[in-house]
Amino acid sequence: MEQESISKNIAIVGAGASGGFAAILLAKNPYNNIVLFDIKQPFSTLLPTGGGRCNISFDEKDVKEFVKNYPRGEKFLLSVFSRFGVDKTRSLFKDLGVSTYIQDDKRIFPTSNSSVDVIRQLTSHLRVSNVSIKKELVKDIKKKQNGFEIITEKKSYFFDYVVIATGGRGNGFDFAEKLGHKIIEKKPSLSALDISEKFIYSLSGLTFKSVRAKAVFMKKKYNVEGDLLFTHKSISGPLIFKISALSAYDDFTKENPLEIALCLTDSSIDCVENAIKNNSKKSIKNVFSMFAPESYINAVLQEYNIDANKQIAQIKKKEKEVLIDALFNLKIHATGRIKDSEIVTAGGVDLNEINSKTMESKLVNGLYFIGEVMNIDAFTGGFNLQSCWSTAFICSISI
Repeated sequence: MEQESISKNIAIVGAGASGGFAAILLAKNPYNNIVLFDIKQPFSTLLPTGGGRCNISFDEKDVKEFVKNYPRGEKFLLSVFSRFGVDKTRSLFKDLGVSTYIQDDKRIFPTSNSSVDVIRQLTSHLRVSNVSIKKELVKDIKKKQNGFEIITEKKSYFFDYVVIATGGRGNGFDFAEKLGHKIIEKKPSLSALDISEKFIYSLSGLTFKSVRAKAVFMKKKYNVEGDLLFTHKSISGPLIFKISALSAYDDFTKENPLEIALCLTDSSIDCVENAIKNNSKKSIKNVFSMFAPESYINAVLQEYNIDANKQIAQIKKKEKEVLIDALFNLKIHATGRIKDSEIVTAGGVDLNEINSKTMESKLVNGLYFIGEVMNIDAFTGGFNLQSCWSTAFICSISI
């Protein structure tokens, strides 16, 4: 980053992934005086990411393919990722002392497989003379003639530039709105779903890989693929997170549910029919357990009062239809989202009011937005963190 000799006083509100990263990058210019406001420890939001391993990004070089993983922000992020994408992220992280590797599923993790190590390493770069970390709650941000006034619980400060990086759950929405910005309504995204077919809750802990799903609500249709996890009170996993993200603004209920059809096997219906013909003396349970976990088949048999030990040769037409549907077209109905289960939120500062080439507000000079405070959210797999790194970088080279 080219250094400028003009001294700039910069406030960053929020010390999560985007805010902390922006502070590191801005601190490379010794003429910048940076104050990072957050009552939490810097980068603490990284702790649970990737199951505690910190899923830094996803290895997809084609930017047009990469942005397809963002239900909100796809067009806005095209130019952002074209300037600072996955390869540049990995290279910069390496320079910061965090080496990475690519899993078979293309997710990118630190070599240490530890969020704690990533936090420790990134935080060490904030221990420089031109970065001040203040554990103070920001109460208000006011635009002044020659900059901004930031009012905390303790005192007031004045800055030339302000970067709002409060994420999807902070008070950055309130600050942005007071400064004249439109806020797209917040909704849970990447959340577990409550479903009406309670019998499958007995399958808590069971995972299906590469499940294909078709979800329908009103006239909207979503086709997705991913891993599915049954829990003791809902369905979850990457597949469900995709559906919940795509349908974030669909208000489905018990009276008007979201219907999801699941294909839980890679086999064909012909293979199942042949297994029925060629194993006439085997039990219904044993034959259908060739195509799905036995615990799942047992749950379906119990739900529909089908004798699990009856020979497959004695299976009735209706029973066969039920079991084939359970493999290839299991219909479940989402009646709502599990409260507080969301990993990220949809909604935020309207992207039409932000310059994607700089991250600066189009309405207020010197005001910048980065990370999830904007109306940007993505599927699981490192995409949400990548948008944090990239928007922080663009902001840092623009101030």
